[in-house]
Amino acid sequence: MVNRNFILRTTQGKYVLRQVSHTHHRNPRDLKFELSYLDYLKQAGFPYEIPAAIATTKGGLFVTVQGQYYWLYKFIEGSVVEKLDESRLAQLAKMMAEYHLLIERSALNNGKPASDLYNRTVTLTEIEEYRTEILRKDKINRNERTFLEESAKMILILRGFDGGPHQKPRLYPIHRDLISENLIWKKGKLAGVIDFEHVSGTNDPVVKDIAVTMQYCCRDRRVTHQLDIDSAKQFLQSYTEYHPLSNGDIALIPDLMTAGFLDDFAFVLWMLRNDPDRAKRSEADGYGPTLFSKAALWSHRNRERISQALLK
Repeated sequence: MVNRNFILRTTQGKYVLRQVSHTHHRNPRDLKFELSYLDYLKQAGFPYEIPAAIATTKGGLFVTVQGQYYWLYKFIEGSVVEKLDESRLAQLAKMMAEYHLLIERSALNNGKPASDLYNRTVTLTEIEEYRTEILRKDKINRNERTFLEESAKMILILRGFDGGPHQKPRLYPIHRDLISENLIWKKGKLAGVIDFEHVSGTNDPVVKDIAVTMQYCCRDRRVTHQLDIDSAKQFLQSYTEYHPLSNGDIALIPDLMTAGFLDDFAFVLWMLRNDPDRAKRSEADGYGPTLFSKAALWSHRNRERISQALLK
């Protein structure tokens, strides 16, 4: 299950009632951390609108109803822009740099153990479990057959990942989903950021945020599974005007992108089984298992080329 948002219109304005998915928040502590994280950004002067929990009549920030967590925040007015041009990407880069500086200066700790840099073990286990389950079946449908064919290629990439660089980057609880659908725009200006649920689940280097944004916002408009390297390079240059990065950090980006596509590939089968309506919408928008497989293969094969371009 994914998070569900209900828009409430009242005489005092619009609000969002958010039903929290246990996929991201397995216990109340995870949600409490997300809400304290948002409060920290607000108190630290983050210059963009973000969700802020409204206290209940009993003084809490969320309620539990039939095992589900709910919290309320004021609706952030604005619009979502699907395709980001150069100007909007530059604004996104500036916001991201300012956000990362605040997180790096904080003492925020979600209490989660550090995982391997590319999430290799979890993704590999998930894919192999799906394969084993499918191969036990007497009849295999089209989606499952596609998954078997493409996952064989994905496993080879995952097994080729090592533990990452010898110098381990510092890890932080970061957004990990700074893409078009989570950005709010007003009159051509970036005004707000939503959907911070991932901050409770893992810890990653800040360049993971950059890699995810490049995956989705710097795609070649003619060949959608490929990165527009010039766009990605410009985005990174805009970011480093406000937040410096070492060459070692930048060199991680191509493999982090590949790892992200591998995560997405595994998630597609989860959606096909658990949220088929969302899976159909996702595939109609071009985000099916074949695209993620092609994207992972392309970014993996071109990682040296991407790295060299970004480091220039």
